[in-house]
Amino acid sequence: MGKRCAVIVLNYNGEHLLPACLDSLELQQNAELEVIIADNNSSDGSAALVAEKYPRVKFLALDKNYGFSGANNFALRDALARGFEFALLLNNDTFSDPNMVAEMIAMMESDPRVAVVCPKIFFAYKPDMLWYAGGGFNFWTGRTQHRGWKQIDHGQFDDQLEITQATGCAMMVRCSAMRKVGFLDEQFFIYAEDVDWSLRFAEHGHLLRFAPKARLWHIDGATNVKVLGRGSEERRQFLSTRNMVFVARKHVRWFQVPTYTVVFGVSHVAFYTALRIWRRDYRALWAIYRGLSQGLQTRLDPAAGGV
Repeated sequence: MGKRCAVIVLNYNGEHLLPACLDSLELQQNAELEVIIADNNSSDGSAALVAEKYPRVKFLALDKNYGFSGANNFALRDALARGFEFALLLNNDTFSDPNMVAEMIAMMESDPRVAVVCPKIFFAYKPDMLWYAGGGFNFWTGRTQHRGWKQIDHGQFDDQLEITQATGCAMMVRCSAMRKVGFLDEQFFIYAEDVDWSLRFAEHGHLLRFAPKARLWHIDGATNVKVLGRGSEERRQFLSTRNMVFVARKHVRWFQVPTYTVVFGVSHVAFYTALRIWRRDYRALWAIYRGLSQGLQTRLDPAAGGV
């Protein structure tokens, strides 16, 4: 049997998504795992569904919506307290290959310096089209990139194992490393918290790897629609803008600030300003500048994410 792994499935009103995700986890082979659902105070039938059909799944019912960071941290603390060696954060809008967890653990065990592993992720609607084949973050531009985005998989990224940005969609961490690095920063709530966590692991000298034999399929956008709501893009625009300013303040060095500012100003602020005007979403337009203001003025907690 493999090492003990806690698989943490984040959920918010995802009753319709959970069966595919949990059914695929029940089929995992050659890996000793326990599934934990971190539920952000769902008002649908998620709790009843899990209790009736998945009695072996641990259901952490939270008293409110703590976002991506906060809810996952509740489950991560539980995993650490119970002595798991690895913890896999997993979106509820995914379903996995039966060997996914075992392949990710094998990548962990290939080198003790590896603290973060991500699988190869495909679009659910087109099962051979890549959603993620490793990722990177550029300190000079603030740009994040998914390798292989919307490319048909021919194994062209299978030998590029090193990554600089993991994705919170499916991200396995080594618990011993997490004790030193800390948890997710809850000031982010949702968006870019995985960028921040990736950079923190790297800053502590840990390696981040892509496991090409571990495969996952993702229903892109299904979770964020539930978390952030329909209609105006106001909240999504506010959080994504604010949080990338947080990332810059936490990780970008002074000599990288000029290029980061110019590229972010053009590719994010100017682009989304034009888009929101074109779509007449003026609430989202104002949210861009509220996000900038709060991102620059908020006092960042140096203890955020601490174990």
